[in-house]
Amino acid sequence: MNHSNVTTSKKAIPQVTSNQLDAIIAEEHFSIIDVRNPKGIESQGSIPKAHNIPFETIEHAVDKEHEDYNPIFDGDGPFLFCCTGGVMSYMAALKAQEKGVENVHNLEGGHAAWLKFKNTQN
Repeated sequence: MNHSNVTTSKKAIPQVTSNQLDAIIAEEHFSIIDVRNPKGIESQGSIPKAHNIPFETIEHAVDKEHEDYNPIFDGDGPFLFCCTGGVMSYMAALKAQEKGVENVHNLEGGHAAWLKFKNTQN
C-alpha cells in the first residue's frame, strides 16, 4: 500500500482523542463514519450513532455523481472517521478530503483506543 499520500496531503487530518469521543457522541454534532467492514463491527462492537461506510466504498460514497453516494455527506460536517486502529480511517478521511469533503477528522487510535479508554474509566 502506498502511504505517500499521508505526507503529501494538502492539509493534515485533525485527530480526535478517545477521551473526547463520548462527548462527541452525546452532543451529536459530528457525523461518525465507521469504515470497518460489517463483520469487523459485528465482532469488535460499534460506536454509538456511527454510520458504517466500509473503506472500500468511501470514494463512491463521497462522490455526488456516483450512484452509491451517501447523503450523509450533504451536510457540512464535521465528519469523524474511525476504524479499528486509526490508520484506515485516516486514509478514508484523506480520500474524502481529496474528493472535496471538508471538516474531516480521524479518531486517533481508532475503536481499539476508545475501548481501552472506556475500560480504564470503569
